[in-house]
Amino acid sequence: MIRTLVVSNLRLLREAVCLVLSIEDDLEAVSAFGTDREVLSRAVHLAAHVAVVDLGVTHRDELRTVRLLVKSLPQLAVVALSAEHTPGALRRALVAGVRGFASRAQAPGELAEIIRRVARGELVLHQPTALATLAVMDNPLSERQQEALRLAGRGMPTKEIAERLFLAEGTVRNYLSDAMRKLDCPNRLRAARRAEEAGWL
Repeated sequence: MIRTLVVSNLRLLREAVCLVLSIEDDLEAVSAFGTDREVLSRAVHLAAHVAVVDLGVTHRDELRTVRLLVKSLPQLAVVALSAEHTPGALRRALVAGVRGFASRAQAPGELAEIIRRVARGELVLHQPTALATLAVMDNPLSERQQEALRLAGRGMPTKEIAERLFLAEGTVRNYLSDAMRKLDCPNRLRAARRAEEAGWL
């Protein structure tokens, strides 16, 4: 029996995944959690084999949960359940330590099979997202261009970016212009979004 944790701040989604597991003879939902605080305090005692972690909308807090689970319970295989199917989302999840990357839109039986495969030690990725990731070229941005574009994407004006990076405003403008040109984007916000989706920031 493959013991599985389910982590999502959406109650309906938690219960849906638990229902999927309940109809499979070899899968068992040992617990469902709504917050990372709950799962981290109790997961060590549940002897689970797999954790299904819903990445939510922003992914930030959920990826932190993934990193903490992987660090605290290295024997636990984590499957990320994502509504976002971009190369950036996949890369960030892999860096956090997931062994599986599934789409919220996948069929219940497909999710069950992903859980089985990661429990056997396989790395299992949502195929369309994996293919899109392979199709994305290497990061064309320099480290400084990435830093400037990341801050610009948060809505920070040029002057504040320059202060944060200890650079002249003109230098920051040049970095952003070069990044926009490389990414073929008309403005810094669109360039930041494209770079984020590609996993370059």
